[in-house]
Amino acid sequence: MKLKRTVALLLMLCCVLSPAYSLAADVGIITADGVNLRQSPDTESSVLDNLSLGQEVEVLAVENGWYRIMLSGGTVGYIRQDYIFSNSSGSRGAYVLDDGAYMRGGPSENTYVIKQLTVGQGVKIKAVIGEWFFVVADETAGYVYRTHLTLTSSNIASGSMLKSGMEGEEVEKLQRELYNRGFISKANLTGSYDSATKKAVLEYQQTAGLSSADGIAGAETLNSLYDSTNKLTKENARFTQLKGSVIRMNWFEGGKEWLNKGARFTIVDVRTGKSFRARRFGGWYHADCEPITKDDTAIIKSLEGFSWNRRPIWINYNGKTVAASMHTMPHMANPTQSNGFDGHFCVHLYKSKVHETSAECPRHQKCENEAYRAGRAG
Repeated sequence: MKLKRTVALLLMLCCVLSPAYSLAADVGIITADGVNLRQSPDTESSVLDNLSLGQEVEVLAVENGWYRIMLSGGTVGYIRQDYIFSNSSGSRGAYVLDDGAYMRGGPSENTYVIKQLTVGQGVKIKAVIGEWFFVVADETAGYVYRTHLTLTSSNIASGSMLKSGMEGEEVEKLQRELYNRGFISKANLTGSYDSATKKAVLEYQQTAGLSSADGIAGAETLNSLYDSTNKLTKENARFTQLKGSVIRMNWFEGGKEWLNKGARFTIVDVRTGKSFRARRFGGWYHADCEPITKDDTAIIKSLEGFSWNRRPIWINYNGKTVAASMHTMPHMANPTQSNGFDGHFCVHLYKSKVHETSAECPRHQKCENEAYRAGRAG
């Protein structure tokens, strides 16, 4: 109630004390990009123009959920009511575009500063006064110059949101978290939400399986990124996606048919979360495999160099993720000369055997069991 009285009092004082503070009821602000100005108030009528976010228009009338408006050049047409904000339309959500936004006591640079807003902060616009918005932010009311805000199509702006065109400390914080997780390069730590940042946010959202995969860092994305218990990185993204779905498959009871010769699949190293692509080209007691590219070879080598040590892995192929074991030492047959791997490596599923002895390898089976336990559902 206190906030409502404060807002009402400020608006009343604006109207009474100074003509410059009077509400311009005929001013409207477009709240989205690509808004169609139509000849009549229905979606089937001819498009007269295409309007941009933040564009100012003159509001002439309201008709059945549409505004009749006039552009600066004199063109008159209709816009759906939810794509425009005017002093007669209640309130509108908006977000702060940069760290240089001040909330002031009046619609002028010469008035006192109430508080400084931060990029991405959500506010509620109550009125348009010339080039200024009268807004409410965190229980505080005041005036913000229009160029510091971007409007939403909703009457609320919940929490924080970062998107293209914004800049400031919060954007840099977002970029640094994306960098720490491997989704953006160090050169992109600019504090400006550019195309590289949008692309990185979108990739993170898709990798994390978020519902808001749009390249805009809203509440869901920010909460996920800043969650200290979330260990998702680009390098181990596949690990995070597959954990909980790993099964065990007997090599001699469907395993070698599933991982057929010629199959191309993804291997995830359980201990590091790193993943790479591989191909099976041979083998009968187990799978003889090779990395597909030099980049895949580099990931294999990064695990512990080229070594005969066994490692627990998951194989993701043809709709299944199966526990297995491998070593990283290139040896013997080398089908592909261009992948930087001078030979092949061996992959063992449950009950696989060694070619030389026709017996199970205890070390491979121990690692297969480790992989199974680390990734099984439940």
